[in-house]
Amino acid sequence: MAAHPQPPRWSVEAYLEMERGSTVRHEYIDGHVYATAGGSLRHSRVSVNVLAVLQSLLRGGPCQVFNSDMKVRVDENNFVYPDASVTCDARDTGDDGLTFISHPTLIVEVLSDDSTARYDRGDKFELLYKRIEELREYVLFDTRTMAVDLYRRSGDTWSLQSYSAGYEIHLESIGATIPIAECYEGVSP
Repeated sequence: MAAHPQPPRWSVEAYLEMERGSTVRHEYIDGHVYATAGGSLRHSRVSVNVLAVLQSLLRGGPCQVFNSDMKVRVDENNFVYPDASVTCDARDTGDDGLTFISHPTLIVEVLSDDSTARYDRGDKFELLYKRIEELREYVLFDTRTMAVDLYRRSGDTWSLQSYSAGYEIHLESIGATIPIAECYEGVSP
């Protein structure tokens, strides 16, 4: 039986340099580089709505909202692109030259299909996002139905609360409440 060659591992420096000139976004997971897929119309609408709501709520305050163009540095070996992230940490907001943030308090993922949903609910959350010390809430918006899952950290424990149409999501991490309907505006049921 022939052995399958493993792709070479990238250094963080080589990855960051490649990303600066790339027209395609790539996540960096333990030395391996993975291109990120584009989203659907529903994914884009929900993402834009969530970003608009967050920006409206946080405008003028110490927290900043970022879209999927901003990488999150999970640790020294992992960089990912969430659909939205919020940081209130001056280390992430003081330098306009930053190409990633490292201290998000809130991360949002918009689920597209079964494979990305499994990744966002599973390994991406369990093996990556839970490592971020400052992360307090992780929110997943489903694009197939009006359903939202909110994971909230209390000490070392994460709890899950699920929401559906007609509810509001209270985000303790940023002291704000979001009506679910606003996040799904323009998305047919």
